[in-house]
Amino acid sequence: MMPAANTLRRPAVLRRSWLFTAGLDAQAQQAALDSAADVLVADLEEFTAPADRPAARPRVAALMARCRAQGTLAAVRINRLAGDGLADLRGVMPGSPDIVFLPYVESADEIAALAQAITALETELGLPAGATEIVPTIESALGVVRIQSILAASERIRACLLAAEDLTADLGAERGPDSLELNHLRSRFHVECRAAGRVAIDCPFNYRDPQAQAADLVWARRIGLKAKCAVFPEQVAPIHAALTPSAEQVERAKDLVARFEAARRGEAIAGATVESPDYHTARRLLARDTEFKTWTA
Repeated sequence: MMPAANTLRRPAVLRRSWLFTAGLDAQAQQAALDSAADVLVADLEEFTAPADRPAARPRVAALMARCRAQGTLAAVRINRLAGDGLADLRGVMPGSPDIVFLPYVESADEIAALAQAITALETELGLPAGATEIVPTIESALGVVRIQSILAASERIRACLLAAEDLTADLGAERGPDSLELNHLRSRFHVECRAAGRVAIDCPFNYRDPQAQAADLVWARRIGLKAKCAVFPEQVAPIHAALTPSAEQVERAKDLVARFEAARRGEAIAGATVESPDYHTARRLLARDTEFKTWTA
């Protein structure tokens, strides 16, 4: 099945949930599909044992069509090109994935090499030129400090993912559900991606703790993050709830905007004064709501 035209894909800025799933486990893949994630990432790296990769590649290629049939973006994470990555890529490209993730990126050259390999396979397989996106995964301190050159390495890059466990290990930090050890880098990562015009995909929340996940999502939303990696299907619904303006939030924002602008015109208003920061936050929320509604329409 040929991929949909880029104009028909959910725009990168509206891809809230990026759910990783196994490359060979059919039951896990079905649960991932049932979650209604915006993007499903079949993982041939951490989620697939090396011995299982040859059998997983054609299954992942077939999974791509199942994703598109229900309006989910189809993605795959291959291994590093120095390892099984090129074999992974050749095995899955007949399924025409929308997005290819590359793990542990530390240089622009790695992205350039992947882009060249994808271009060759698009030509060989008769796929639309340039249709396959690339998402680098930043998993080390070196990757973080080189991120601008990495993000500029290919026009195929629309978004970038920050890792959690490998990055924590590289830093020698202590992992915890409050994410104190990574929050400074999550903030920097968001700034770097914004500066490069790319979507920052926030690191996964690897604990099965709904309350801690909710707090983590509040923090992520507060600093402006709009996309989140997920590793469990049950995390998708909370991500969507946190990162999509609700009807109640929209009505409250409309009220704040109306009262602030009425006061600015010198009209008498009832209730507390609306402060300027709250007014601008409300306007951004309404603009975000319009983006979602326009895409849905």
